[in-house]
Amino acid sequence: MPGANELDPAESLEAYIGNQVREARRTKGWSQTDLAAKVFSNKSRISEVENGEALEHDLAVKLGVVLELGDSLADLVRIRERQTVRDYAKPYLAKQEKAALIHTAGFLVPGLLQTPDYARELMQVGQVGDPTYIESYVEQRMERQKVWERDDPPWFAAVLDEAAIAHATAPQLERLREAQEQQNITLQLLPFGAGRIMGTTAVLTQPDGSRGAYTEGFLTGHYSEEPVAVLRLQRVHDLLASRSLTAEATTVRIEEALKRFK
Repeated sequence: MPGANELDPAESLEAYIGNQVREARRTKGWSQTDLAAKVFSNKSRISEVENGEALEHDLAVKLGVVLELGDSLADLVRIRERQTVRDYAKPYLAKQEKAALIHTAGFLVPGLLQTPDYARELMQVGQVGDPTYIESYVEQRMERQKVWERDDPPWFAAVLDEAAIAHATAPQLERLREAQEQQNITLQLLPFGAGRIMGTTAVLTQPDGSRGAYTEGFLTGHYSEEPVAVLRLQRVHDLLASRSLTAEATTVRIEEALKRFK
């Protein structure tokens, strides 16, 4: 049984992780301050983890090494992260991780190009006042951007509604400008009056040629690999791209938007 002021490890996955960290630390004869110094954190953060607060992936990796727990903590964190992803998005995100080609359109900056500040602002709105786990969600989104570190990163073509840059933060605009410089990324801006993008659409093509289509609105989404659905969304993307500015003109608009922060 847990001692006084200690969580029951069976209470939740977070409590189980916290118990694992506490027991491993005690086995080594370290205080929370000792452990914090070894993972470049602070005592209060270690205390939070041991008391059942969500553990971020980077810290989980460091704790696993220092406490000689291998990948177990990081694996548990990944399991928890998957549980926070809405069911309708799970197949899409799994396919996105390995996609060779990604065609997307939306009135928001795509998740694979979002900065932490931009993603955090979106999530705070989506949580409607409930900040629980927002930082963990932001980290999850940043973790997915490791697709750009692959030996064969995806070719990415995105159509952005002009509203996306009108409402973007300075760091987010800088990120879009940097992305536009990559040979495998093409951004095109759909000007006001040239058409409307309803929600978010994406078409994924895998290395073997198989394809899937995804649509998402507020708190809802759908992934399908039916050829009819894929072709329909591909046509939607192509139509929007044909009405959009060129990549070069889009870069100019991004740079103009940055001037409002200077």
